Order: sequence, then structure tokens, then C-alpha cells
Amino acid sequence: MSSEQDALVILAEKIHGKLAGDIAKLLKEHGEITDDDIAKILKIDVSDVRRTLNLMFEARLVKYRRARDEKIGWYKYFWRLTEEPAYQILEDRKRMAIKVLETRLRYEENNEYFICPKCKKRYTFDEADDYGYTCPECGELLEPYDNTVDIEILREAIEKLKAYNPLQISS
Repeated sequence: MSSEQDALVILAEKIHGKLAGDIAKLLKEHGEITDDDIAKILKIDVSDVRRTLNLMFEARLVKYRRARDEKIGWYKYFWRLTEEPAYQILEDRKRMAIKVLETRLRYEENNEYFICPKCKKRYTFDEADDYGYTCPECGELLEPYDNTVDIEILREAIEKLKAYNPLQISS
């Protein structure tokens, strides 16, 4: 078993929780195994296993092949850990996260906001104007909201992500 597979097991648990980590460990041990067999070994409902496997598939942590069961005519799915390097998966997730944060940053920088002092719901200038600067939830008068801190938090998060190197081992 390679250290690459160990990294995939760790990633699965960090991204999707303990069940995903347990499933990844089984896939590492067995190479290829059906969702039914995973459910039996872990003593959990097969629908929970399938849901988690699908999340892991979307995250590119696992792959599958399907084969028709000649007895019942249904497809069986045989799951295995991906051959894709964990580093590449992390880099792609990092790139996507940066893109989402940069989109949010542009939105924050290009809008003015108002906030309800009572229920703390935040509205853009256009929304506040549409509501007559009155909270549609509780009727309180909306107050201007300074999003400078929010913008700074987004900038710092983007910079930290850009500087992050998944291969760097921290001491």
C-alpha cells in the first residue's frame, strides 16, 4: 500500500468525515470492493455507503466500474481508490476555493450594504432601497453596514490559500 493511498485515506476523512475515511481504508485494503460488501463489513446501511461513495467520487477520491449481475440483471458497482495523485486533487480544490473567494471578494467590494440592528440580516443597497430601508423580517430601520472587515478577511484567506503548498510538511 502506497503513501499515495494513505494520503487519499486522510483526504477522504478530512473532506467527508469518519465514514469516508473508513470506506477509504477498506478500499485501500481490498483494492476493489462493492458498495454492498462495504456496508456489510462496516455494519451500516448501504444507502449511507452509496451516498458517501458518491461524495467521494465527486471529490475525485474514488473510481468505480460497473458490471451486470447475471443472476438478477442489475448492475453491481466495484469501487476503488483513484490513481490520481492526492497532490493534484488538493491543488484543484485549492484553485476552486480561491476562485469562489475571489468572486465573493469582488461582490463585497462592489456593493454597499445595510444591516438590521435587531435580526442582523444584511441587505445590499438595492435590496434595502426596494424595502424602503426597513427590514422585511422584523420591521426595524436598516443601518449602513461597513464591510471593510469582511473584505479584509476574504483577502487574507485568499493570500493564505495562494501561499499554501500541500506538499510542504509542517514541523
